[in-house]
Amino acid sequence: MKRFNAEASGLNREDYEIIDIVTKLPHKILKHHEVPGLAHIVLHDLAHESGFGLEKAAYFVDNPDFDHMVGVAGFCKNECHLHKKNVWNEPHNFKQDMEQAEFNTIIRGVFKNSFNKKHIDTHDFHEISDLGQAVGITNPSFFTWNMHHGNHGLLIFEPSKEISVWRHSLLSNVVALLSMCGRH
Repeated sequence: MKRFNAEASGLNREDYEIIDIVTKLPHKILKHHEVPGLAHIVLHDLAHESGFGLEKAAYFVDNPDFDHMVGVAGFCKNECHLHKKNVWNEPHNFKQDMEQAEFNTIIRGVFKNSFNKKHIDTHDFHEISDLGQAVGITNPSFFTWNMHHGNHGLLIFEPSKEISVWRHSLLSNVVALLSMCGRH
C-alpha cells in the first residue's frame, strides 16, 4: 500500500495536521462517548493552534421546543495552560481542568431564550455577533447547523489569524461533530 505524501498532494504540513485531527475525531468521540465534557475536548481539538487556530470559540445548543439556548463549551487560547498536553490521554480529567477556565465558565453560564423559537434568523450576523460580543468574543464569526430532535448547534468563534477558504469550509462541516458529544 502506498503511503500518503502530503507534499506531493500540494498540502503543507499544517494542512496535513488538520486533516489528521479531523479524520480521527469521529473515532475518538465514539471511543470516549461516556466521558463527561466530551464537547469540551472536541472543541479544544478543533480550536487549538494545532487545529484551526482559533483565539476563542463558544459552542451553544438551541432548543426551540423548550425555548432555550444553552452554552455547552468554551475555548480560549490563553487558558490552554490549565490542561494536560494531550487531552485524549486522560479525557476524564479534562472537564475538571476546564472548570478553572474563566471563558469556559462564562459560556457554560449562558442560558437564554431560543433564537429559533423567537424566529431570529440564525444566519443574521447582527444577532449572533451581539451574543458573541456579550461573552467576550471581539470579532465573532459563526456557523449554525441542524441537530437531532429539532435542536440547532451554534459555534461562535474568533480566529487567531485569517483562515484559508478551504479550512473555513472544512470547519463549517466538521463542527457538526460537536452534536455527537451530548451536553453533559
